[in-house]
Amino acid sequence: MTDHIYYDFWYLKSEEIKLDGSDTGAVAYEIGINVFADEEFDHLLDDVRISGLNKEEMLSFDVLNAVRLFSRLEEEGLHSVVRDIKTAGFYFVMGEKVSVIQDR
Repeated sequence: MTDHIYYDFWYLKSEEIKLDGSDTGAVAYEIGINVFADEEFDHLLDDVRISGLNKEEMLSFDVLNAVRLFSRLEEEGLHSVVRDIKTAGFYFVMGEKVSVIQDR
C-alpha cells in the first residue's frame, strides 16, 4: 500500500469588514488547498492559501483542468503538490474527484 497526500481545491471569495461589522467594499480572491492524509477527508494535514488574487487570476488556475492547474501551481513554486497529485493520479475540487491522465 502506498501512502498518498490528497488535495482538495476551492475557489474562495472573502469580503473585508470593519471592526464594527460594517462593510468596507474590499473583496479578495484566493485558491484554497486543503491537504489530507486520507481520501475520506478525515485527517486534515494543512490548509494552504494562494491569496492576493483578483478574480481573473484566481480563475486562471482552472482547477478542473489538470494541465493548466499544474502549470499555475509550478509558477507559484508548489512543485511538490504537482508531484504528489501525479503520484496519486487524482485530486479533488470541492470534494469531487478529478482524474489525472498520466504521461508514461
